[in-house]
Amino acid sequence: MKTIIPIFFSVNDNYSPFLATAIHSIRENASPEFHYKIHILTDDISAENRGKLSRFAGPGFDVQFHPLSRLLRGIPSVNALSQHCFGAFSSLTIYFRLFIPDLFPQYDKGIYLDADLVVPGDISQLYREPLGGKLIGAVADYSVRKIGPFVKYIDEYVGVSPWNYVNSGVLLLNMRRLREVNFSRCFLSWVERYGLETVAPDQDYLNALCRDKIHYLDPDWNAMPSECLSALDAPQIIHFNLASKPWLNEQVPYGEVFWQYAAGSGYEEEIRARRQSFLQNPAAMKQYKSAIGRLIRMACRLTRSVHSFRSVLENRQALRICS
Repeated sequence: MKTIIPIFFSVNDNYSPFLATAIHSIRENASPEFHYKIHILTDDISAENRGKLSRFAGPGFDVQFHPLSRLLRGIPSVNALSQHCFGAFSSLTIYFRLFIPDLFPQYDKGIYLDADLVVPGDISQLYREPLGGKLIGAVADYSVRKIGPFVKYIDEYVGVSPWNYVNSGVLLLNMRRLREVNFSRCFLSWVERYGLETVAPDQDYLNALCRDKIHYLDPDWNAMPSECLSALDAPQIIHFNLASKPWLNEQVPYGEVFWQYAAGSGYEEEIRARRQSFLQNPAAMKQYKSAIGRLIRMACRLTRSVHSFRSVLENRQALRICS
């Protein structure tokens, strides 16, 4: 019997073309020695897009859809907290990847991927990476190291070294160990007790709560064109993070690799039409390019805050929450 490799995505309907591109790249390079289960957590993918995404299913390759909000409501502590700590339940769904181990207790290990990436490598090699007792495997986020306000925010607000701060777009999850330490309960306790504001919601919580419990993966497994990609000869996962998206930006390193897989996604014409429409819309381009500026201003504001992840982490009573 083949080993099952569970791979998790979460998208809205608008991101279906890019999810299809990512799934196609995985299937094209997957080892036939394994059985792959693609789990798509979503509340609003249309019937048409479900049909197009389901076409990737075949021998040794499953594609399944799961209603994210309904799954999260099935966790009593999540449902109770959302009723008095969040104005709307959807506010909690942005942290969905923190609950994957609880939502899928049948797995001891799994892979979470953002949909804005392609996988030219064999993802089974990532799955086979030993984690030991670490909670997650992830790649240090090189894309923020040359942006001074982000470096200061990570150090002084998140409370981890900027050199150890990881990107949450590619995660190798030690799901059994995350359940053993009651990770999701720990996260919910932090939300209820401290209500910390963040620049990168789930990513900042992952870095703070998993501090000293992270296995650092080779950069090939989350190569981000904005910073480190040019130094890599054969990236295994290319993550078009932040502004480095070839369907919006004309000059992105390894953009041709994205288009190679988009050609087999069933959505290439739609993606190219979206790109052309975007490039001809000055207002949309201006808003897109200003997004990083807004994040930088937010990072500067939060860095000045007395109440931070660092202040919580330095409190021994708080540290015992996730023990």
